[in-house]
Amino acid sequence: MLEEIKQRIETIKAGKVPDGYKKTVVGIVPNEWEVKRLSELLEFQNGINADKEKYKSGTKMISVVDILSGKPIFYDDIIGQVDIDEETFKKYSVTYGDILFQRSSETFEDAGKSNVYLDKENTATYSGFVIRGKKISDYEPYYLNEILKTPGARQQIMKYAAGAQHINVSQDSLSRVSVCLANEYEQKCTAKILLKWDKAIDLQEKLIEKLELQKKALMQRLLTPKDNWEKVKLGDICSISTGKLDVNAMVENGRYPFFTCSKQIYQIDNYAFDCEALLVAGNGDIGDIKYYCGKFNAYQRTYVLDSFTFPIKYVLYYLENNFQKTICLETQKSSMPYIKLSTLANSKIYYNPSIINSVVNIFEKINNNLYFHKSKLEKLIKQHKAMQQLLLTGIVRV
Repeated sequence: MLEEIKQRIETIKAGKVPDGYKKTVVGIVPNEWEVKRLSELLEFQNGINADKEKYKSGTKMISVVDILSGKPIFYDDIIGQVDIDEETFKKYSVTYGDILFQRSSETFEDAGKSNVYLDKENTATYSGFVIRGKKISDYEPYYLNEILKTPGARQQIMKYAAGAQHINVSQDSLSRVSVCLANEYEQKCTAKILLKWDKAIDLQEKLIEKLELQKKALMQRLLTPKDNWEKVKLGDICSISTGKLDVNAMVENGRYPFFTCSKQIYQIDNYAFDCEALLVAGNGDIGDIKYYCGKFNAYQRTYVLDSFTFPIKYVLYYLENNFQKTICLETQKSSMPYIKLSTLANSKIYYNPSIINSVVNIFEKINNNLYFHKSKLEKLIKQHKAMQQLLLTGIVRV
C-alpha cells in the first residue's frame, strides 16, 4: 500500500494522472468523486447589521473572530451576542452543518476563509461581516470545511474576490466555487481521522497554555522587585546597538537567523553578529525579547544587547516579567509606537545576588519543558497538514 501511494505521488508530481484518477478544476482526484458547486450544497446569506446598543446581550452571534479561530465553532465558545426578535433569529439562524465565511479582509490570502458550526444542541446567529452557507444538501460538515481549506478551493475563492483596500467575497462568488467530494462513507472516515488530530492539537495547545500561565505566575513571584534588592541600569551592564538591514533583507531557507520586530524568526544568508545576545523589538511586536547565541543578523529597528557583565539569562527572564510595564509608561508615539534607546538603556534590573543562579536554573528547566511540548505541537500540526493533503485529494483512500 505504501509503495502504491508513493507511485501515485510521483506520477502526480510528474504532471501525469494516475490510473483510477481524473483531472478536475480542483486538481487530480479519484474518478468516482463528484465535482459540485457550493450553490448545490449551501444557500448563502449575509448576516445581521443591528444598532450598536443591541450587541451587549442576547443570542450568541458568530463573528469573524470565531471563523479565524481555526477550531470548529460551538455555541458555548462564541463570544459575541446580539439582542434580536424571534423573526430575525429564524431568518439568521445558524445550525449544525452550516458553513460561515469571512466577507472582508485586508489580503487575498484571508479572503473568504471559512469555519463550520458543529453544535447539534444550540442555534446561533451571525454578524454582518459574515456570510452564512446554510446546509441544503447531504455532506459531512467537518469534511466540507476541510475541503474549503485546500489549495484548489482557496484559489477559486481568491480569484473571485474583489476590492482594493479591503478584499471582499460575495454570495455570488462563493456560489461559483467548485469542490470535489468523496462518497458519504469516505467523507465520514476522513473527518473522523482529521478530528482526532484536531483534538490532539487542541489538548497540546491547552497544555502549553497552562504551562505558560504557570511560568508567568512564578515569574511574578520570583522576579517582582523587593525593597531590599539591588539594582543596575541595563545600559551599564551590556552593549546596546541595532541591526542595519531593512526588513525585506530576509530570504527563504537562509543560513542564519534574521531577527526583526516580529515574534517570528526569519532567515538570511549573511551575518553581522556572532555573540550571545538578547534581541528586543523596537517597534512592531514592541518589547518582544529573544535570546540567541551564535551568528545572526538583525533589522535596523531591532535592538541587539550583548557583551554582558551580568548573567544574561537573569536579565532575559527579568525583562520578560517587567519590561512591558516600562514600555507602557515610557513608549513614545509617532505614526507607530517605538522604544527609544534611552528607555532601554535606563531600564533598571533589580536582583538579589543570592538567588540569581537558582532563579535562572528554575526558568531554564521550565523553558526546556515548554520547548519540548511546543516541538511536539509543531509535529502534530505538520502531521495533520500532511494527512489533510493525502486524504482530501484521495491519494490515500479510507
